[in-house]
Amino acid sequence: AAIIEIVGTLRMKSDKEGLVPGDFGLRLGYPSTEEGQQRMQLAEIKNGRLAMIAVFGFAIQEFVSKQGVIDETPLFFFPLLKTLHEYANSG
Repeated sequence: AAIIEIVGTLRMKSDKEGLVPGDFGLRLGYPSTEEGQQRMQLAEIKNGRLAMIAVFGFAIQEFVSKQGVIDETPLFFFPLLKTLHEYANSG
């Protein structure tokens, strides 16, 4: 991740016009029209907001249950085989 950040910083400091942060030239599936790009940017903002609400929900869940989300839902955070092994041997 650090390499991507360094490359992006170096590209932004170059004298090329039209460079946007986070634009690595990967246009597969990205709309070419202005309207489509605005729709995609709005979808990305909404996705980020939904993620923030989910993290807030995790915090509320931990506060109410007094147990960490990682301990309560291990299927999302630990390898599947390890979790199933622990469930099978928990008695």
